[in-house]
Amino acid sequence: MRNSGYYRRLRRVVMAILVVWVMYILTALTSKDSDFYELENRLRELELSKGGRLNRNKDSGNGYTQHRFSAENILQDYKNIVNQNIENKIVDKNIENMNIVLPDSKDRSLRPVLDKVFFGGGGGGGGEGGKGPAEKGGNRYPKVEDILNARANGQQLDKLAELGGFVVERKPPEVFRDVGLPPFIDSRDPTGLGEGGIGVNLNITKLSEVEKKEYNQGWARNSFNQYLSDRISIHRGLPDGRSQACKEAAKIYTPYLQEISIIIIFHNEAWSVLLRSVHSILARTPDHILKEIILVDDLSTLDHLKLPLEKYFSPFPKVTIVRATKRQGLTRARLLGYYVSTAPVIVFLDSHIECFPNWLEPLLDRITVDPTVIAFPSIEVVLDRSFATTCNHNIRENAAFSLRDMTFQWQAIPDFEFERRNRTGDLNIRSPTMPGGLFAISRFFFDRLGTYDPGLDYWGGENIELSFKAWMCGGSIELVTCSHVGHIFRRSNPIRWLKHIGSKNSVRVAEVWMDDYKNYFYERVLFNLGDYGDVTERKKLRENLQCHNFEWYLKNVYPNLPIPSDMKYAGEIRSQAIPKCIDSMGGLKGGQSSPKLYPCHQQGMNQFWHLGQAGHLLQDYNHICVGRNGDIITQTWCEPKGATWNYTEDKTLKHIPTGKCLTARSSSDVLSLDICSSSVYQKWDLTPRRTDINYPSYS
Repeated sequence: MRNSGYYRRLRRVVMAILVVWVMYILTALTSKDSDFYELENRLRELELSKGGRLNRNKDSGNGYTQHRFSAENILQDYKNIVNQNIENKIVDKNIENMNIVLPDSKDRSLRPVLDKVFFGGGGGGGGEGGKGPAEKGGNRYPKVEDILNARANGQQLDKLAELGGFVVERKPPEVFRDVGLPPFIDSRDPTGLGEGGIGVNLNITKLSEVEKKEYNQGWARNSFNQYLSDRISIHRGLPDGRSQACKEAAKIYTPYLQEISIIIIFHNEAWSVLLRSVHSILARTPDHILKEIILVDDLSTLDHLKLPLEKYFSPFPKVTIVRATKRQGLTRARLLGYYVSTAPVIVFLDSHIECFPNWLEPLLDRITVDPTVIAFPSIEVVLDRSFATTCNHNIRENAAFSLRDMTFQWQAIPDFEFERRNRTGDLNIRSPTMPGGLFAISRFFFDRLGTYDPGLDYWGGENIELSFKAWMCGGSIELVTCSHVGHIFRRSNPIRWLKHIGSKNSVRVAEVWMDDYKNYFYERVLFNLGDYGDVTERKKLRENLQCHNFEWYLKNVYPNLPIPSDMKYAGEIRSQAIPKCIDSMGGLKGGQSSPKLYPCHQQGMNQFWHLGQAGHLLQDYNHICVGRNGDIITQTWCEPKGATWNYTEDKTLKHIPTGKCLTARSSSDVLSLDICSSSVYQKWDLTPRRTDINYPSYS
């Protein structure tokens, strides 16, 4: 009897355990589904609260489609993670490409749901100070950042070595025992030199001979006043230069700002300037957002950038130094830094910058809301001589490019962009291109766009390529006016490349992205394209991304770009009397008020001219005109309006308003306007535009 009673009780206990176990399984399954439903509802609420900015939508202002995340996309990304078989190390490719925004613990309504769905646990905080499921033992699901880091780093470091770079390992203190540092001002005095961005005007005449030598050497090495920089604190303060509108906008920034990796490339940079750049980032970037600063040394030769630099930054855990094993140039050196980076947002900065307070949040908010935006700050001038700098609130320019040489240039904001901003209240400015030195981009979008073209040599063209493919392949570029970063603008570049690479890079970009519109650029270099390498893979990238054509870009993004489609002559204007061509000498932007005669160099550029049916002899915005005194001058438009020049059958260039002819001189490079005659000094050879290729136009 006793045994039978014992077994009955045992059976009841076992049955109870089985029932509880089954109920637990059913509850877990149903709660998992309910968690997904709850997450979906919260995400939809988030969409509505953001005014639909997280939806895929078509912008009614410019007619292009922005690829944005909806609740379904985000939900599916979370489901993908939860459904991974972590034990078997099966990781879906979606994890590499997605741009997940993990809310912080302040969002009490959403964080517990994400903890349950994402980490496979129960409720509870999971953020700082909490003991959410991610901190409990036996958790089935790792943090997404751990997956991203483990997955990405293993591949990226292989690419780093392949391209020619390595991460500098942190050395023990005894290695640096005898390593000295260059002189610099490490302390901060609120009344010190340069504080608040106030410029310092040195009286050079009062310097000693030793100081003058140091002063001159600094200018020669850097093309800025290194002597003064070394005497300004590397921690100097800058004011919060945001406008009141920007301060109000900051109140509604998304709280889900992601971590960033900042990548800085340097080559023989001045010590104090490089340190000031890094410290301005460390001091004015929220610590929980700044994941790392990656300093990439592009084969510097100066001693202070070797062990002294490693010694100085060894106590800074967020600063990593990467060294190139060969001279890479800006573009490929940035890829070295990118291969080491791990954060979901990448910020590229130059090595001679200073971040103003609250510089990052406006950039990061824009990318978090729309990860297909490439955002660049308002770039404030740090004067090369006095190191004065201040914030500009009245921004009236955005970034464009010129068909002349495919280089970046500033332009006045066109009327249609002013109207869009007034209509929408948008503080940011859409921009056809961007300056290449300072910008932020989401990792997923940078990857999707094929990062940088590794075939671009050294420097130049990379910002135009990234601009074209961003707009044409589903993204956009914006000047974020509430973000301010100072930059030392040098009058000349002290870095000397091993070869001339500007035209090669520009040809690669044009060949891949500009369709037949490339011919307008090619004729500017007289079709001397040179060896620009194999672009097959870049063309495949464009095809795979199903990007828009270049005409779409012109119509929707840069409709105000002048297209010289109706030209009869395009090329040199060569004198028959002397071996010289008409040269703009840089034109109005180069400070030249009149064209000159100069030996023909057969490279186009300043010696390239258009003459069309309208009778205007021009080079971009430089028109050859006749002044009031009869002088040959350069203007943006000639007076009186209407046809100005006629190229006759006897090869003279006749000025229509006066009936006189353009004349060269044997003893001077100055052009003149004289009574027409049979003189050989009035005979000119113009190059007819090619008719065997297409020069497209649009309306």
